[in-house]
Amino acid sequence: MKEVTLTKSFEIQDQKYELIIVSLENAVSLYIYEDAPRFGTFGVSVPSTELMSASTLYITGQKNEQYVRMIGERLATRIQKLVLVSLNIQDISNDILLKIMENIEKELFTEEEKE
Repeated sequence: MKEVTLTKSFEIQDQKYELIIVSLENAVSLYIYEDAPRFGTFGVSVPSTELMSASTLYITGQKNEQYVRMIGERLATRIQKLVLVSLNIQDISNDILLKIMENIEKELFTEEEKE
């Protein structure tokens, strides 16, 4: 059986980040934070279809809205599931976001290939 919850740590530019992935049959939840586990800007993304492009509903927070959207919609479209993203990072840039995405995708898609 596939692990439902996966926790990973990784470092980018001397900063440690934590990632918690909860994989369900129809959705994936991601919690991304630095230092202590904290709930951050939270959004729910739905995948794109033939009739509609991917979209995100923000539940709470606004500091990292654009980054939550980028992560959520990209993954939702790739895996064709709902993606819930909580992002709590103080200083984020496009470069850091790309490296975070690489780490997330490595974990998600390496696990899928093992099945």
